[in-house]
Amino acid sequence: MVKAIKTGETLSIPEGVTVTIKNKEVTVKGERGTLSRAFKEVPIDLKVVGDEITAEMWWGKKLTTSTIKSVLSHIRNMFTGVTVGYKYKMRFAYAHFPVGVTVDGNEIQVRNFLGEKRVRRVTLPEGVKASRTEASVMKDELVLEGNSITEVSITASQLHGVCLVKKKDIRKFLDGIYVSEKTTIKEVL
Repeated sequence: MVKAIKTGETLSIPEGVTVTIKNKEVTVKGERGTLSRAFKEVPIDLKVVGDEITAEMWWGKKLTTSTIKSVLSHIRNMFTGVTVGYKYKMRFAYAHFPVGVTVDGNEIQVRNFLGEKRVRRVTLPEGVKASRTEASVMKDELVLEGNSITEVSITASQLHGVCLVKKKDIRKFLDGIYVSEKTTIKEVL
């Protein structure tokens, strides 16, 4: 395999966002709040030069240099989070037993799934808000909102995973909680 001497990419910083990088820990501040993420395990050099972020890697093979775009994609998602935020809409699907979902503080409780008495619980991480949509607007819908796409999507995944049908034919039993829409909190022009 041939190693490239130096590989690099740049990412422009949008208006209204400030970025600080110290010891491969990126902190992004915007109008909706602050997000930070550490990239200590990735062998790249991150710098803020003017109004751009540069990511460079020395003596990397093709597979290791592909991490540059992954890191910049994470930072781009942080830009979107601190400027417009993330919103996931989830719908409840059931055939016979109506699923009862309540939001209680920092916990989501799922009751009567497939008629079972067991209460399923998902704890909301810090920075994620959950709310039920009014029944007159949209029946059986839950909305997850937050600045970090990882926290919002992991919460949606945990909520979906806690309501999986076990020991039945999943082609027939389609009950569960599913993500129906992924949008931003503010409208993007």
